[in-house]
Amino acid sequence: MNPVATEDSVLDTTPRSLWHALGDLAVSVVVVSAIALIVSFIAAA
Repeated sequence: MNPVATEDSVLDTTPRSLWHALGDLAVSVVVVSAIALIVSFIAAA
């Protein structure tokens, strides 16, 4: 194992905007809803 200097870590990235986070949340909600809808149709058949 090689020790890693803390100066090399990328912890100080710029924070993402609220609108970008809300867009990602909306996309994930749509994907989860679509998967749940498909699974419910398969379970009903």
